[in-house]
Amino acid sequence: MTLRDRLTLTIAGITALLTGPAVYGVSRLNQLADIARDQRATLGVAYLATGGLQTRLAQLDQRQRSHVAFPSDSSRAAMFEALDSVRSKLLELGDAGFPEYLLEASKRVEVIAVATEHVDSLIMADMRDEATNYLAAVRPRLFGDAQNTATEIAARIETASAAALREADLINQTATTTTLLALFICVIVAVIIGARTTRALTRPVIRLQVAMAAVADGRFRIPDDLPYEQRDEIGSVSRSFRSMTHRLAELDRMKAEFMSIATHELKTPINVISGYAELLQERVYGDLNDRQDDALAAVRDQARVLTTLVNQLLDISRLEAGGLRVQMREMQLKEFFLRIQRSFAPLAERKGIAFDLELDDLLPPAIAGDADRLRDQVLGNIISNAVKFTPEGGRIVLRCRPIPDAVVIEVSDTGPGIPLDKLPHIFDKFYQVGEHARSKGAGLGLAIAREIVDAHGGNIAAESEHGRGTVFRIVLPMYHSVSPSAEPTAVASGAV
Repeated sequence: MTLRDRLTLTIAGITALLTGPAVYGVSRLNQLADIARDQRATLGVAYLATGGLQTRLAQLDQRQRSHVAFPSDSSRAAMFEALDSVRSKLLELGDAGFPEYLLEASKRVEVIAVATEHVDSLIMADMRDEATNYLAAVRPRLFGDAQNTATEIAARIETASAAALREADLINQTATTTTLLALFICVIVAVIIGARTTRALTRPVIRLQVAMAAVADGRFRIPDDLPYEQRDEIGSVSRSFRSMTHRLAELDRMKAEFMSIATHELKTPINVISGYAELLQERVYGDLNDRQDDALAAVRDQARVLTTLVNQLLDISRLEAGGLRVQMREMQLKEFFLRIQRSFAPLAERKGIAFDLELDDLLPPAIAGDADRLRDQVLGNIISNAVKFTPEGGRIVLRCRPIPDAVVIEVSDTGPGIPLDKLPHIFDKFYQVGEHARSKGAGLGLAIAREIVDAHGGNIAAESEHGRGTVFRIVLPMYHSVSPSAEPTAVASGAV
C-alpha cells in the first residue's frame, strides 16, 4: 500500500467517524422540527377551533334567546346561521387532527340543535310562553354541557401540547448528550488513528534521517531497523539507501586500501631520495658548492615533509580500515612530559617563543596509554601547530593536572586563535583554517589526534578566541593497574 493510499484511507476513516455524530444530530434535529411543525399545524389550529367553538356556542345561545324574545324571520335566520357556524367549528376541530374529540362534542351540539328546532316550532305555532319556559328549562343544561365539553377539549389539547413539548425537550437533551459523547469518542478514535498513522509514517523517516546523517559523517553502516520490506515509498527509499550505503562502504574501503597501498609504495622512493641527498651532503660523491648544498638541504626538507604526509595518510587509512592500534602500557607522566619539553623547547627558542611546562604536584606517577602515539601524533601535532602559528615573543604552556579518575592535559598558546565558525571543524579530515595553513600540512594531524585520544577512552576539545590564542584540552582516564604486556587496542574507525 502506497503512502497516498494509506493517507487516503486514514482521512476517509476519520471523516466517516466524524460523520456519524453529525448524521445522528441532524436526524434528531429533524425530529424536533417535525414536533414543532405538528405543534404549529395541529395544536395551534385545534386551539383556534376550540376557541371558535366556544364563541359560536355563546353566540347561538344569545340568538336563541333573541328569537324567543323578539321572533322574526331575521332572528330565526341568525339563530340557524349560528347553529351552522357551531357545526363548522366542529368540523375544523376534526380537521386539526383530533377526531376523537369530535364525536362527544357533536352529540352535545346535536342535542342543542334538536332543542333549537323545538323552540323554533313553538315560535312558529305562536306558543311563545311555552318556548320561553322550555328554553329556560333546558338552556342551562344544554349549553353548560356544550361549554364544558369545549373546555375539556381545550384542556386535552393543552395536555397533548405539554406532552409534545416534554418529548421535544427529552429528544433535545438525549441528542445533545449522545452527540457530544459520540463526538468525544470519535475524536479520541480519530486522534489515535492519526497518531498511529503519523507514527507509522514518521518513525521510519526519522530512522532513515539518522542513518543518512551517519553516512554523511562517514559511517557507512547499513542499519537493520529500516523498513526494507515495506511496499511503499518509504520502503523503496530505504532499499535505495541500503544499496547506496553498501556501494559507498565498498568505495570507501577501496579508497582506504588504495591510500594504504599508495602511501606504502611512496615511502620507498622518498627514503631513497632522502638517503641520496644525505650522502651528497656528507660529500660521499664529492665536494659541493654552496648553491648545491642549499639545494640539497631544500630537497631533504621537502623529503621530510613528504615523509610526514605519507605517514599521516597511512595512519588515516589505517584508521578508516580499523587497523591503527595503540599499545596500552604504563606511562610515566613526569618522564613523558620532560621528553616533550626537551623536544620542542629548542624549536620554540629558535623562533623566540617561551615554552613552559607546568605539572601539578598531585599528578599520579603513571597512567595507562601509548606514550609514543600521545607524544608524537597528539601532543606533538598540537605543539607543532602552536609553534608554527605563535608569533615571536609569544608563549606556549603545556600543563597537566589531575581530576577524579582522569588527568587533564592542556596546551595553550598566544597565537592568532581560531575563528568561532571554524572551531567545530578543526578535527575533521583535510580541514585547515585559512589558506596560509594549506601550504604547511594536509589537515590530517588533528583528525588522527582525536582518533588516538578516543582510543584511550578520553576526549579532546579546543577553545579559542580569535586574536587571543587557543587552548587544546585532552582528558585521559587513569588506570591504576596496567600490565606491561597489555594487549594492543584497535582505534575505532569511522569516528572522524
